[in-house]
Amino acid sequence: MALQNSGSIAVWIHQIIEDIPATISGAVLSIVERNIQRVENYTGDTIGTSSIKERYQPAITDLSCAQVLSAMEMQGADVSSIKLGDFSVSKGSKTSTASARDYLKEQGEAELKDLKKGIKFARTYT
Repeated sequence: MALQNSGSIAVWIHQIIEDIPATISGAVLSIVERNIQRVENYTGDTIGTSSIKERYQPAITDLSCAQVLSAMEMQGADVSSIKLGDFSVSKGSKTSTASARDYLKEQGEAELKDLKKGIKFARTYT
């Protein structure tokens, strides 16, 4: 994905989600930084806001996008379409904001869980 820091993730979010209202656009960086902290808390790893390793970026970006879309929905904003890789949503029966938010939240949660795979603790009793 090659996003180096929290600022580049915020810029990327602005590029893939059209028409982010001004009341939310200033908060995108804060949303990204909160999700970095969430991933840090979940994994126990120190990620920071610069030189973010690629393995953490999918979870951070998807969770951040989902929160931006959620904030837009709370303000009554909607986008006509959103395209993220092979995933694309255009207005239909359900708003594209809600569809994209649901997909990205689910995807971000799955990616977050994948970061913990391989770390297993077991207790044996003898």
